[in-house]
Amino acid sequence: MSDDKKIPEIRLDGFTGNWEYKKLGSLYENNNERNVDLIGFDRTISIASMSFKDEGNGASEKSLSNYKVLREGDIAFEGHTNKEFRFGRFVANDIGTGIMSPRFTALRPISPIPVSFWKNYIHYEPIMRKILINSTKAGTMMNELVVLEFLAQNILVPNVDEQTEIGDFFENLDRLVVNHKREIERLLSLRKAMLDKMFPQGNENVPSVRFMGYKKPWRHCHFSEIFWERHCIDTISEEYPQLSFTIEEGVIRPEDRKTNQRDFLILDKKNKKYLKTEYDDIIYNPANVIYGAIHRNALGKGCVSPIYKIFCTDQDSTFMECIVRHPRFIKEISRSMEGTVKKLRTLKPKAFLEMSAYIAPTIEEQQQIGEYFRQMDRLIEIEKEELEKIKHIKSACMEKMFV
Repeated sequence: MSDDKKIPEIRLDGFTGNWEYKKLGSLYENNNERNVDLIGFDRTISIASMSFKDEGNGASEKSLSNYKVLREGDIAFEGHTNKEFRFGRFVANDIGTGIMSPRFTALRPISPIPVSFWKNYIHYEPIMRKILINSTKAGTMMNELVVLEFLAQNILVPNVDEQTEIGDFFENLDRLVVNHKREIERLLSLRKAMLDKMFPQGNENVPSVRFMGYKKPWRHCHFSEIFWERHCIDTISEEYPQLSFTIEEGVIRPEDRKTNQRDFLILDKKNKKYLKTEYDDIIYNPANVIYGAIHRNALGKGCVSPIYKIFCTDQDSTFMECIVRHPRFIKEISRSMEGTVKKLRTLKPKAFLEMSAYIAPTIEEQQQIGEYFRQMDRLIEIEKEELEKIKHIKSACMEKMFV
């Protein structure tokens, strides 16, 4: 936006005029409507997620009439702060009439407005930061909105027609986000169901779902028969670069790590000792394995911290990763961990090798099962990547299309 022209950097076709400053008090008013009609607890709204909570929030029947009514287009102030919202945030009701705790401050549009525009605009931190600095105060547990001071602030807005067009644009992006989230949930649900069906339950030695051509029972074996520890200590090199390991993603490049970037703390990284790992190794974190910190190295040669334990196998590694990451097996791991304090319990290599499982009797069957789940994981990853792309597109568009 230029200083002399109050217009966004990117604009939808057909709109040329300047955006205008308006007092928020000309757009919104304090909403203190109480639930005199006794709308049920099944219409209780979670402000944080803007969704209905069928079970309510645990309040008594007597308090029902004191709840505030939040109608479509109303905005509620959520005063909890975080890195993204330093002073709290507004959440617009786009789901329909409901009720909310009276501790929340709510505002209502004075006249009908395009909800799809305002739910994004009033929620956007770069737009609202200065306004909220001037109209919030620190409370006991969260920031509180000073309504009169908020309504006295000015905000740049386009005309209603442009609001509608911008709102429709973001509504389409939001719809894509929802569709990708649903597809991810569907694939994760399918994956969980197939894990249960394609691996034997309890003491059974055959799974309920099997690829055609395989009839032999699965064999029960101790991990000491099929795993051996890889404990090769060395420094990082061009052939064996430094790698990271996370609970969620397993083996990744350090630059791909989203949190806990601590490389700068290592003063003599070239001479520091690491553990070598090869492609298809099974790696686990002894302290966090019960939270899912056990993965196959799907990246390649490298060096990881010596706190991790590394094993190789003569079975199909992708199949074995399904075994060791199966929820039932994770529960078994918790029984084998040593230590009296839960947070300090660890899984020793000896205890890992003493564990056992039913495995498919042939490498061919293992490979088919492993490939099935590898492809499903790839589908999930593609959906997640597409979801992130759309989120980035929306974020970039908000930056360029809002003033």
